[in-house]
Amino acid sequence: MRNLLITVSCFLICFVGFGQLILDVDEVAPFHEDLAAIKLNNQWAFINKEGEKVINFRDDLVASTQKNILDTKKSNTVVYPLFKENRCLVRKLIDDIYYYGYIDKSGKEVISTQYLNATNFNNGYAIVIKFAKNVMGNNDVLGKRMVSYKLEEYIIDTSGNLVKYLDNARNCIPSRIKNKIPPDFYSKFMSSKLIAVKSTKEQKWNIYKF
Repeated sequence: MRNLLITVSCFLICFVGFGQLILDVDEVAPFHEDLAAIKLNNQWAFINKEGEKVINFRDDLVASTQKNILDTKKSNTVVYPLFKENRCLVRKLIDDIYYYGYIDKSGKEVISTQYLNATNFNNGYAIVIKFAKNVMGNNDVLGKRMVSYKLEEYIIDTSGNLVKYLDNARNCIPSRIKNKIPPDFYSKFMSSKLIAVKSTKEQKWNIYKF
């Protein structure tokens, strides 16, 4: 009888000590900067290393492709949102076009959703794509302003300040990007201070220090 009580007591202690914190989520991502993303239906949230939900489920978090370190039996890459240098990408749908920005670890938007595409931060910087609108004049016959649009790429810092204009602007028709697919980047970081920029005319790469 005494042995049975000891066994039952140990079982209860183990059961109570193994507290279930979050149940029935669809995806669980690795920790980045002490936060991990979890997915339920089409929404993501973030938990800390205590299992506490610090950012509630929301549908504007942007998932990025990362190496799969949790399950080697599956593909080498997985897609989930993450924090890089205290910033996580978010997006907002406006007139059938997604605009991208960033939140901090409290869930507050710290860089507004104004970019047509944006990368995660790396060594304090990210690459973004913006609309450039140029009013060319008025069409008296149609009674409309003549406007041209270009896509321009910039380097920004974690405060959203424009650090460098990347000289690769290209013409753009806004209606052609209304399929919710962001335009491709024509630049990429090579190191903490080097960036490669693809020329829109010659389709050649130029390397700059910034």
